[in-house]
Amino acid sequence: DQLTERNTLLLTIYQYMDKILGVDKTPKKGGQAETKPFTNFSVFHDNLITRLKALSQIQLDFDKRCKEAEARFTEKLGDMRKQLDHRWKQIDKFESSVKTYAETKAGWRRKFSAKEGELEVIKATNTDVAAQLASQKCPGQNDGMEVRALSVHATNAECRLINAQNQLVAAEEKMTAMNQKNTSADSKWEVRVKEYESRVKAAEERVKRERQGSKERVAELENNLKSLQRQFELAQKRNQQLNEVIDNNKVASSSPVQ
Repeated sequence: DQLTERNTLLLTIYQYMDKILGVDKTPKKGGQAETKPFTNFSVFHDNLITRLKALSQIQLDFDKRCKEAEARFTEKLGDMRKQLDHRWKQIDKFESSVKTYAETKAGWRRKFSAKEGELEVIKATNTDVAAQLASQKCPGQNDGMEVRALSVHATNAECRLINAQNQLVAAEEKMTAMNQKNTSADSKWEVRVKEYESRVKAAEERVKRERQGSKERVAELENNLKSLQRQFELAQKRNQQLNEVIDNNKVASSSPVQ
């Protein structure tokens, strides 16, 4: 009964390891055929030891792959962090450019105000010249020269007024274009920053999941290996006890009957 129980236990362990390793991929020592503990225990013992070694090798390979995957994801995460840092530096540079643009815009506004003041002065001068021309009632030679001088002065004032107005229009158009460009660049940078942040977060979550899955799988394999080792040790103890019983029976049967 003990021998049958031992053989049944060993065969159960053997079949369970076949399910874990796969029957087709289960190595056999020296190309030996499948056997059972009932027929040839030494061959069965060698095959069982070979399966235990294969299971240990699977655990080692799995640990190696887990470390390689962790190193690969860590490297990718580091690269993404470097890219994100580079983007942040570009954003800082862009912010300094925006600050420079704001200062330039303020300078243009000051120039605009100054030009408006000049326009008011020119308009007042033009009005005075027109009033002086209208007040001339008895034009003489000297008066004619004065009128011509005032006309030239008025014409120059009008030209200056037109030039100032054109400069103001050009300045306003330039400020509008810079505002539009600044708004578009801000939107693009915000989208890129959000994209990189989401990618970094997704990579971190993936690394966490891979680590957790690796730990769980390693723990499962270790538990299976420990369970099989305990069962194998128990089977060896029972085999030893059975051998002792058989030896005792042989000694008892060989002793002379009194």
